[in-house]
Amino acid sequence: MIRGLYTATAGMLATQTQSEIIGDNVANVRTPGYKQEDGILKAFPDMLIERTALTNGMSENTLIGSMGTGVVVDSVARMNVQGALQTTDLPTDLAFASPGFFTVQTPEGERYTRNGRFQINAEGTLQNADGFPVLGEKGPIGPLSSAFTVSTNGTVSDQGQVIDRLRMVRIPEETLIREGQSLYSSSQPAQIQNAEMGTVQIRQGAIEGSNVDISGQMTKMITVMNAYQANQKVIQTTDSTLEKAVNEVGKV
Repeated sequence: MIRGLYTATAGMLATQTQSEIIGDNVANVRTPGYKQEDGILKAFPDMLIERTALTNGMSENTLIGSMGTGVVVDSVARMNVQGALQTTDLPTDLAFASPGFFTVQTPEGERYTRNGRFQINAEGTLQNADGFPVLGEKGPIGPLSSAFTVSTNGTVSDQGQVIDRLRMVRIPEETLIREGQSLYSSSQPAQIQNAEMGTVQIRQGAIEGSNVDISGQMTKMITVMNAYQANQKVIQTTDSTLEKAVNEVGKV
């Protein structure tokens, strides 16, 4: 009976983690380049239950059956499907129409993003919304005027002069580590490859929208909350039964 408390508690903790992941997805439904995440559940190993009895002075075991020991959120899966491209006509907005990541320089080192909502700072350097410089093959891109252009292969030009080419990379999906809303690092930096010209396609004046399926997330949230409440009811019922066993049966 007490084991049931642990099993139900594990279920509540797992569904709580799932609800936090869903809430994060919903909060980022308008974040450019955001990728939906889902919690993957894993069951703890089942245990075989046996009843032990003495027969003619000999111990005899009778198999009763198996008992589950609960679940846990084992990993978080990211849906790396491209979001819809949204036209903004802002020259500082850039979007991938192909696989790849932009590179930005942060205090912790280079990080990668598909959020192309950029801006030009007072020094004319292209930067992201957090103020981190966007990197080209020569380093931070700039100085730029408001009339700069970016070709489909990522070449940045200004007033007829080629300034640089965006530093775009390919990263194996399974090595991505999310940092914040739309920045990523890699667990295997050696596997990061520069995207060669002709393998990527950039659109200026557009951004990639989030790929969060809001209706699907709302449906999943209802399912998760129902599971949470069911486990909560199991704990309440078990607690009530234990109380009677201690306070009433124990008096007999």
